[in-house]
Amino acid sequence: MKFVGTPPERAEIKNRPCHEGAASPLLDETVVVNEKIGTLANVLVYLADATPSDGSQREAAVLDQKDCRYVPHVVGVQVGQTLRVHSSDLKTLHNVHYDPSKNSPGNFGLTDAGAERSVQFDEAEFIRVKCDVHPWMTAYIGVFDSPFFAVSDENAGQFEIARVPPGKYKLIGWHEQLGQVEQTVDVKDERPVDVTVTYKGPN
Repeated sequence: MKFVGTPPERAEIKNRPCHEGAASPLLDETVVVNEKIGTLANVLVYLADATPSDGSQREAAVLDQKDCRYVPHVVGVQVGQTLRVHSSDLKTLHNVHYDPSKNSPGNFGLTDAGAERSVQFDEAEFIRVKCDVHPWMTAYIGVFDSPFFAVSDENAGQFEIARVPPGKYKLIGWHEQLGQVEQTVDVKDERPVDVTVTYKGPN
């Protein structure tokens, strides 16, 4: 996942009040660029025209709350797949609040380390999650109707979409601030295909 241009400076977030001993301050995770190699994290990448399927038998994904932030900042799930919303924060009230356009809304509290709630989604879309108790807390859930999606990592901006059947596909990258980019990929005989997805900064 390539980033071209000058990345914005990541603002410090004073995550207070939080629990005693919480790491602070945090760095904003909206645009996370590895400046040494020019790569971009937290991009949801998916095949837009892959055959839909049911993800209910997949291993659960996890969205944690640690030091009063969501971990990871961006998570992908398939329609029907379980998402475990967890808290690792001791004696801390979190309010998990999302109001999607296609799926049912959610608004529930988690009050201590180890508390969690499992949720599933029926329609593909991108969902913003917030905490009304700690207003700096934001995460994004990408819900997809096929298993062919990934999130670019923070260290090298890499992603992998495995076991894709042969064919031509529209590969789309979605970023919460930088928007959407797309390109065509041609998968032949399930051989690996190296793809570079490029986002451009303001300059």
